[in-house]
Amino acid sequence: MDKPGLNIDFASFAQVVREFIRALCQKRTYNLFKNWYCFFGILWGIPIPFVTLGIDLLSSGLNVTLSNINHLISIHPFQIIFLLHPLFFGVVFGAMGTIRQTKQQKIEEFEKNLIKKNLELELVNKKLKELDRLKSNFLSMVSHELRTPLTTIQGYISFLISEKSGSLNPGQKECLRLSEESAIHLNHLIEELLDLSKIEAGEFKVNLRPVDILEVAEKAKASLQILANEQGITLENSLPKGLPLVLADAERILQVITNLLENAIKFNRAGGKVSIAADTSTQNEKIVFCILDTGIGITQDKLDRIFDKFYQVDSSGKRKYGGCGLGLTISKRILEMHHGRIWVESTVAKGSKFYFELLTLNKNTKRDFIIQ
Repeated sequence: MDKPGLNIDFASFAQVVREFIRALCQKRTYNLFKNWYCFFGILWGIPIPFVTLGIDLLSSGLNVTLSNINHLISIHPFQIIFLLHPLFFGVVFGAMGTIRQTKQQKIEEFEKNLIKKNLELELVNKKLKELDRLKSNFLSMVSHELRTPLTTIQGYISFLISEKSGSLNPGQKECLRLSEESAIHLNHLIEELLDLSKIEAGEFKVNLRPVDILEVAEKAKASLQILANEQGITLENSLPKGLPLVLADAERILQVITNLLENAIKFNRAGGKVSIAADTSTQNEKIVFCILDTGIGITQDKLDRIFDKFYQVDSSGKRKYGGCGLGLTISKRILEMHHGRIWVESTVAKGSKFYFELLTLNKNTKRDFIIQ
């Protein structure tokens, strides 16, 4: 067994020596009125010369007189060192007091700067919160203001397509079809902006009830089947029959699944495949679902950001894919309100897997979430 040695931190020791030397160069070290450590050091050192001289006189059998003291000092010069002890102690203690005062001043200065920075940070946070509130109000106002005329536009487009006001030639029909698609897309963006404003205002609610997830997935698949066919994508619902009921807001989970499937179609290639599946091997209170695609994939450095507000994987001015980058943000928030979560795995040029989990209906979840 190795014997424990004496470990000396030479760097710290050198730092102490430097501080002591700097203190010796300061007038405050020797000021008895401003530095009580110096005064205390002198008092602490006064007894030493009396004790040493007394012992020397006693051992020599001499009386305590000035002549005898002078005689002892002349034959024992080392007594001078003891006589100077009050001064030595005063200097050492004075340096300690100066070092302590310097450190105390640095601490006080640091605390003042910290308080100042905290106040500045609080002010910035208040401004940011106010800007965020104004932004949310602006989004809500603009969305509502856009929604009314858009509803009118969609109504007129539907009326013209019905040909109740007169027949249309193929060119007119194609123009109206494109207008209708653009209006539907704009309406979708407005709905996302409204959802975001509700989420940030704390007004976004979910109503948890027993839901057959297979029916919800079929609705989502049916709503996107035409889009998938147009892009040459195979869209499959691979959920097994007999899945347990989940606790969910059917409308909001439909929104999540539709958004994930739509993204999987949008970021895919002709001849690709998109499907929704479930992990039935888990026996806990949650079931994991997965949206799989064979699309372009996402680079690893962007996986952590795709759930951020307004984030676009391709943010260039010439980006190929539309959208305002809110779908995944809203989906994440919806799933969190369902006591679940969402995450993604992806490989560039091979595809992505978006996983999300929902509570299954059992005695515990029924008591905790439905009765409440």
